[in-house]
Amino acid sequence: MNTAMKLKKKIESCELPHPHFADLNRALQLRISDACDGAESRIEWVVGPSRAGKSMMIRTLARANPEIKVDGKRRVPVLVVPIPPNISPVLMPASVLMALQVPIPRLGLTSGVMFNRMVDQLRLAQTRVIIFEEASHLVEAGARVPPRAAGDWFKSTADNLNLTLILVGVPRLQKLFESNEQFRLRASAKRELRPYDIRDFSQKMAFGACVGTYADMFEQDGWPIDLSLDDLVDQLYLLSGGLVGVVSRFMQELASQLRGRAQGPVTFEDCRMAAATIESAGHLDYPAFTTQNVSSTALASAHGCVMESNLMSLPQTIEGGQ
Repeated sequence: MNTAMKLKKKIESCELPHPHFADLNRALQLRISDACDGAESRIEWVVGPSRAGKSMMIRTLARANPEIKVDGKRRVPVLVVPIPPNISPVLMPASVLMALQVPIPRLGLTSGVMFNRMVDQLRLAQTRVIIFEEASHLVEAGARVPPRAAGDWFKSTADNLNLTLILVGVPRLQKLFESNEQFRLRASAKRELRPYDIRDFSQKMAFGACVGTYADMFEQDGWPIDLSLDDLVDQLYLLSGGLVGVVSRFMQELASQLRGRAQGPVTFEDCRMAAATIESAGHLDYPAFTTQNVSSTALASAHGCVMESNLMSLPQTIEGGQ
């Protein structure tokens, strides 16, 4: 494997514990610890745009709470359950059983029978927390489980086993809670994994630290990026609108296109070509790496585009701005 591909692999495996992520991870880990200590059931929900770091957060929580074996029996304190698109009432408990690696009964069983089997298996595994990944699939167009019924299902699951549930998805997940008042009132306040707002000085510094970490990886491997850090931060903010996952994707593509080249400076044109290969999250009127000078209007538009497309509100005022 050549140097460029080794760099790409290193970027792919890099999980940046940036401040938004670290704060949310600490809060959810506290809920998990409470549940494992026998606390009452809680319903938590986390929303954020694609590429904001939700999947990384789930992986981090799962690694911190791994399954174990006690006297030869599996104990799964924290179970991650992906919710597929167009899931049916029968497949709701089936998804949990598949995540537990339990054989699925033959076809033709009712959702009630499947639910009871799921409850039995969760008790055997001594599961205390279930993290539902991509829970927003339940409120997409064409969903086969009505949102109100889905809320009742989650509530029943939590009540039957005194479980803590963590639902994770894009911001439209809010429709699930709006459709079922009892479910909404049982849940904690919404938690958000938001893109960085460059108008806030502390957030600008945090975003810049993420970009700087990746830039250092290039330099250490013999590929220094031939832009100042400030200029690189501005260009990548145009591309990402503050989403760190988009920055990671750009860096992977940049490393990939260096294959077959001798080590040396990475140019503005190299960056432009890499940016052209990925989907920008920013504003179409202000593409990244097309001009050297980036205006504050362009930066604000990139962030506003991400927020608007994900139905997330912008703060009225910015604290700590320059």
